[in-house]
Amino acid sequence: MSNAENKSLETKRKKVEKWLMEKNRFYNKTAFEQELGLPKGVVQKFVKYNKPFHDKHVDPLYSMIKRMTTFSSR
Repeated sequence: MSNAENKSLETKRKKVEKWLMEKNRFYNKTAFEQELGLPKGVVQKFVKYNKPFHDKHVDPLYSMIKRMTTFSSR
């Protein structure tokens, strides 16, 4: 992974982690995991126990959060 890709991943990770922690009472963690095909408990363990999730989970979480938080007039 190049330095630019690594920096981009870390930026996305920070945004995802911040959003998950700040908004945790407004979303269903299990539904997130099922929708994205993540292993059961990944989001819950991060929010409750601050257990980091694997790098491969950052992009799907980032994409879903971005879709949920972006308003568009179709």
